Amino acid sequence: MAEYDLIIKALAERYMDQIASFVRGLPVAVEQIEDRNKEAAAVQRTSDALVKVREGSYEYLMLVEFQARPDRKMARRLLEYTAIHHCRYEKPVYPVVINLTGGGRQGERYLFECLDLTVVDFSYRLINLEDVAGRDLLYRGPVGLLPLTPLMRQEDPPEAVLEKCAERIGREVEAGDERSVLYVALAALSSLRFSKELILRVLEVSKLENLPLFDGIREEWEARGEFKGKLEMLMDLVEARFGQIPDELKNRLKALKDLEQIKQAMRKAVSAETIEEYMAKLEH
Repeated sequence: MAEYDLIIKALAERYMDQIASFVRGLPVAVEQIEDRNKEAAAVQRTSDALVKVREGSYEYLMLVEFQARPDRKMARRLLEYTAIHHCRYEKPVYPVVINLTGGGRQGERYLFECLDLTVVDFSYRLINLEDVAGRDLLYRGPVGLLPLTPLMRQEDPPEAVLEKCAERIGREVEAGDERSVLYVALAALSSLRFSKELILRVLEVSKLENLPLFDGIREEWEARGEFKGKLEMLMDLVEARFGQIPDELKNRLKALKDLEQIKQAMRKAVSAETIEEYMAKLEH
């Protein structure tokens, strides 16, 4: 998630009113909260958003955590954030997890018991974007939500979705810096679902390469593509040398972290006579 933190932070700072209204399903008034003590800041991640919300005469805090990958400890961590902010601001807190990929199906409750006591019974709102029908948001929704719409359930093909998002950003957003943030966020978040090749083919690369938020993103995409290709070559080599790869070995190879490790693993595969010898060489 770290590579998306700055993108999420930029979106939340500019469009948290639209995000909060999307969460609640109705227009709400939002006020940014700047005064955070050190304890609260210490546990809050860059990808979190905390705002004061008003619905009629009712005022509360909304805490939103954006999640790119499943996290089994999310509920417990969100409970900690919620308790700290509740104690700090002495207001009710509405905790939300927006699951960008839809891959995490953790429950929306955290229960903690001790002996005959239910010490904690904590609930939060979970939104899986892949479960959200995104056509109306794609064509008529607030522009601040456009970078999230490719991650929703869409009727149109991926190219048409990206093209529509880019067209609306270019047509409806006048400020250059705001347009740049949305364009880069669209490219980066879409990569959670679509291939980098598709994104770079549909979106105008010239609009991305000179933007500060895009620094290093394209290079990271290219590096990941090269790493994936080399890893597949390694798997093919090992299978050609020793036959079907055991799950233990397959998992070990998938855990390799960089191109140099893959290169060393290839050399050991060539020099080993048996799969047992190869696994022993990998240990060292």
